[in-house]
Amino acid sequence: MIARKPVAVVHFQNSDFIITIHYSAVPKVWVFKINTKRGWEFDQYFRSRARGPVPMGDEGWIKSASSLRYLREEVRRDDLFLCYEADRKQMVGVARAASDGRERDLTRKVSLIDFCPPREAVRLQNPLVRRPDLDHILAFTPQRGRGTVQPINRDEFVRLRRIMLRKNPSQEKSLRRLLDRL
Repeated sequence: MIARKPVAVVHFQNSDFIITIHYSAVPKVWVFKINTKRGWEFDQYFRSRARGPVPMGDEGWIKSASSLRYLREEVRRDDLFLCYEADRKQMVGVARAASDGRERDLTRKVSLIDFCPPREAVRLQNPLVRRPDLDHILAFTPQRGRGTVQPINRDEFVRLRRIMLRKNPSQEKSLRRLLDRL
């Protein structure tokens, strides 16, 4: 997972100095997994004509304790989401978070994250398949867990980025617009 970069700030006070560490907003990378057998697929998002943020995942959809914790505590606006259809074993696109992840609200059904408008996301013309494209990434395997939201570490993403660009050369400009912010 790409961590927020620590930035040290030095404050001088009298003859003492204080070092404060702030974390800059370096986006993280996440996998958002769905199972199309449950009646929804990412093409519904990518083909949507929505002009604003699109709500993704509610309490009925995301049940994994780790996914709920990631959304509540770590997912931030502008983080990158890799859209993965688990039953088809393919990564079909890339989107940005349009909001911070939210806490569950047991009194009403609300989305736990909003994705950017579909026109700002990229639906891959050549989806990446589990074997061989995604084998090296733990988040796409059951070993890391079966949660809807899983983190991607920096090394995994660097390699994945190269594969996405190589398999989708006609979408290089659109992909770079999303991926080069990391």
